[in-house]
Amino acid sequence: MQASGGQQPRNCVSCGRAIAWDANVCPYCGRDYRVQMMAPAQAQPFMSEGVKVILYILSFLIWIIGIIIGVIYYTKPDQESKEFGKMCLILAVLGLVVGALCGVFAWVI
Repeated sequence: MQASGGQQPRNCVSCGRAIAWDANVCPYCGRDYRVQMMAPAQAQPFMSEGVKVILYILSFLIWIIGIIIGVIYYTKPDQESKEFGKMCLILAVLGLVVGALCGVFAWVI
């Protein structure tokens, strides 16, 4: 099947049938390609919430890992990475302080 203008046809992403390159709507299944072109690109999630929680816990319990993770993510350009890195740094410092206080109290008693 030859498309208009002498171009090779493309396949519809919904039904797989050959359609013209300049088709805005698939004549077979009705897939509208105009909507796809106008819709804003959806951002992929930065990191799943479960992975974030695990890294937060690690940052608190093993403070050196929290500092490393925090610095790595805080230096990335996007805002979500910066917030994640800042939280890891805060938890690492908090874990270090709590661990030091527990060590002092254990040594005194």
